[in-house]
Amino acid sequence: MDLFPQGVGYVPSCQLLQQLQLRQRDDFQSLFAMQTPTEDLYEKDLGAVAAVKKQFNQSHVLKNDKATKSAIIPNNQNLIQANNLFFFCHGSFNSNSPLDSCLQLADEILTVADIITHIKLEKCRLVTLAACETAMTDFTNNSDQYIGLPNGFLLAGSTNVVSSLWTVSATATALLMVRFYQELKHELKHENNLVLALQTAQKWLRDTNIRGFKQWLETSSLTLAYQSEISRYFDFDIFDIIKKDHGENYQPFSSPVYWSAFCCIGKGV
Repeated sequence: MDLFPQGVGYVPSCQLLQQLQLRQRDDFQSLFAMQTPTEDLYEKDLGAVAAVKKQFNQSHVLKNDKATKSAIIPNNQNLIQANNLFFFCHGSFNSNSPLDSCLQLADEILTVADIITHIKLEKCRLVTLAACETAMTDFTNNSDQYIGLPNGFLLAGSTNVVSSLWTVSATATALLMVRFYQELKHELKHENNLVLALQTAQKWLRDTNIRGFKQWLETSSLTLAYQSEISRYFDFDIFDIIKKDHGENYQPFSSPVYWSAFCCIGKGV
């Protein structure tokens, strides 16, 4: 990351990149979100979706048991018209059948094949998948190398997808997502560059110490209840031994396992 100050973006293939470059997606005013559709995730987004929602003039959020596949297929108009899709859920990559890689919704799974066949994103600039293993591809098979969830959403019409390469920490993901969307809100300083906005957020997560996180929480778009909950996380016993040596200068998410899972796939702007 430090070797490339303008960020690193990815594309499934050069052919798809040519198609993406022809799509104009300048608006970024409306959000459609699928929030914590399974019981084990209820409230585990730590207020990230609600904080992201505040960045948009229009928003439609399906939460918990309302976040179903049947609610979006076929032809959910709020989804079709959205400039940004945000999924906070479980995801998985199927190496034996990449088209069956999926997002777990409240009623059933949403596969890559479903996305390509049934979802049409006419105005979408960004799909964010705050879910595990959603950027993976089958690197052992050249013919299928570009098939996965990001490819599905790009073929459906989006110009960019942000997704993860492995199982990620809920707390680190929540903080990264809130900060990423803060950067997008002020993206003029990033020259309209989604890749650079993501990189800035990742460096922030990597380099910020406990004191810095607590100060940031007070000015963030998170609710007071979630500010308090995340602040207590940094006071948990697991940090006691470390803080004896480092105090609140300790950087809890400095390991790449926390900040480097997410990547930007697509046009990049």
